[in-house]
Amino acid sequence: MGKYEIVCVFKTSVYSADGFKYYHFVDAANAEEFNAYLSTCQALAMYETGVSAQYGDNLLTLSTCEYSRTNGRMVVVAKLITPIDEVSGNA
Repeated sequence: MGKYEIVCVFKTSVYSADGFKYYHFVDAANAEEFNAYLSTCQALAMYETGVSAQYGDNLLTLSTCEYSRTNGRMVVVAKLITPIDEVSGNA
């Protein structure tokens, strides 16, 4: 838990060769892997949020079914800006 800012929102499909496999990204091994993931997310973004992320940021990815395509998904990627202990005043 904590406060998050939305980095990007995009649509893709799962279980197909042409969809972005965002669900395979769990923990970047290095900055290059993180930047490649983020670049793809931003390339698919439906609109500009004005928020970016950098290697070391904690990302949260939310996904739900989306019906404009077969096996479609709507994906929201956000970055942690304030951990819960700081939000609740327990720092």
